[in-house]
Amino acid sequence: MEPSSWLGLLAVVVSTLGSLGGAWLGRTRTTVQEIPADGLPQAPPQPEGTWTVSPAMYTWFQEQMADLYGRMRALEEAERESRSRADRTERLLGLALDHISKQDEQLRAAGMPLVPMVPELVAARDSR
Repeated sequence: MEPSSWLGLLAVVVSTLGSLGGAWLGRTRTTVQEIPADGLPQAPPQPEGTWTVSPAMYTWFQEQMADLYGRMRALEEAERESRSRADRTERLLGLALDHISKQDEQLRAAGMPLVPMVPELVAARDSR
């Protein structure tokens, strides 16, 4: 045989062994299912050799979904609260900067300028 045919045969053997090894690793990885310590509670056992779902499994699934939806609602409510708090803080900061600006204008008109503000406050005031 020529060297190129040996190399071709070697390539086929290596790729076949790689595919078999990958399939075996994938099979062993997917069949071992460990539940994390803080994850879902253990599901009730199912009848072997059938596609039916036991009433206990159905109830367990409904409880898990209700718990999941409850957690999602709590997260959405927390997000709404934090957004409203951020909006309120931004509005109050804007009002405070407007007030400082008006006070600064009044004192400058009277000939008594305020102590220079922090550059970030000046930039925030002027950006409005």
